[in-house]
Amino acid sequence: MITPFYLVCDESQSMEGAKLDACNTALSNIHAAVAADHIVNDKIRIGVISFSDTAQVLLPLSKMTDVVDFSGLVVKGGTNYGNAFTCLKNTIQTDMVDLQKSGAKMCRPIVFFISDGEPTDTNWKAAHAQVADKTWPFSPHIISFGLSGAQADTIREVATQVDKKGKSFAYLADDDASGAVLREIFNSLLSPILRDECLEGR
Repeated sequence: MITPFYLVCDESQSMEGAKLDACNTALSNIHAAVAADHIVNDKIRIGVISFSDTAQVLLPLSKMTDVVDFSGLVVKGGTNYGNAFTCLKNTIQTDMVDLQKSGAKMCRPIVFFISDGEPTDTNWKAAHAQVADKTWPFSPHIISFGLSGAQADTIREVATQVDKKGKSFAYLADDDASGAVLREIFNSLLSPILRDECLEGR
């Protein structure tokens, strides 16, 4: 079973400095750690989407041993959540269809959403709802991570329910959050994948 895993990373102006450095360090560490573990490397594919005023696919969904290096995040403009979720849905749709055509068996996609600020667009919830809609066959589990400065309520709204009891995963970092913290949380999410559970709620 292949689990598509997307890291959606905020690169708005408020991320400048230590927070963006932590994200870049985490991306590099995750790449190295997954590529070095043949079991994990065979079971997951990772893609990276960055967003500010616009959103783009920074790394197409890939097997980590096929990737030479991650392109780094760079500081840009605002914090448009709507564009991030629209890009995410379009990317997942394309990737999952391609995986189906290749004959791969897939788990529900997992998204790790990282941001430190309030969205600058007012209609982002509509785009988020389209991604989180459980009637969409490829609707992902979204785990949200708020870096220093993030509003707890917003970060919780981004996370989706991943089991029948309504459990979700939303994290808030303190001011000392680092790339090591982000990698630790990412690694903790790999446990159910390695047990072939792919999280509940498919």
